[in-house]
Amino acid sequence: MAGLAEFATDQIEFDRLAQSVGVVVELGARLPAWPFRPQRAFSHVIEYDRVLGGDFAAVLLALARTYNDHAVATVVLDPDVGYYSDAYGILPGFQVETASLEAGYVEGLRLEPGGDATGALAYTADVIAIAGSSGKWALLGQRDWEIALLCTPQDSGPWSRTPVPVFGRDLDLGSIRSPAGWGVELAEDEVREFWENVRSQGSGR
Repeated sequence: MAGLAEFATDQIEFDRLAQSVGVVVELGARLPAWPFRPQRAFSHVIEYDRVLGGDFAAVLLALARTYNDHAVATVVLDPDVGYYSDAYGILPGFQVETASLEAGYVEGLRLEPGGDATGALAYTADVIAIAGSSGKWALLGQRDWEIALLCTPQDSGPWSRTPVPVFGRDLDLGSIRSPAGWGVELAEDEVREFWENVRSQGSGR
């Protein structure tokens, strides 16, 4: 499976990719919990569908250049490895060198294993984690919340000036999520817990 996106070819390689992302992301954590290892960082909200779109590579490239990453790793945490291995014969994790990031990230998301579009990560990933090799930033996205949370050491930078909107901590989640009845409804206490975690751990304090 040669290409700009270097997919894991066995469980050992997938575990290695997951471990590299796990330097910054608590791989078992899910929103509304704080999903990052740094206890003090700056968080930013991004629409989940934008993370799975080709233009999100511009955000990743800006992050990689800012923090001197030689590569960026992407792993799908849900569905799990067994699902992809059994159904499509692939493992849902890939790495792209920074020099090839813009084309390579799109390639990784849109790879159709065996020509089957239903196996492409862009259509199937329900929980995705991305991190740079520097271990300084990371992202966790969840389809059910319709958002991804980005964690960075600084509150702003080139990644916030790409065509992809990167929202601050004063966002009303309802303004970027599906209308009532169209998506997964979030309980008020879940949303409250999310913002409490963002304020306490994702505001750089």
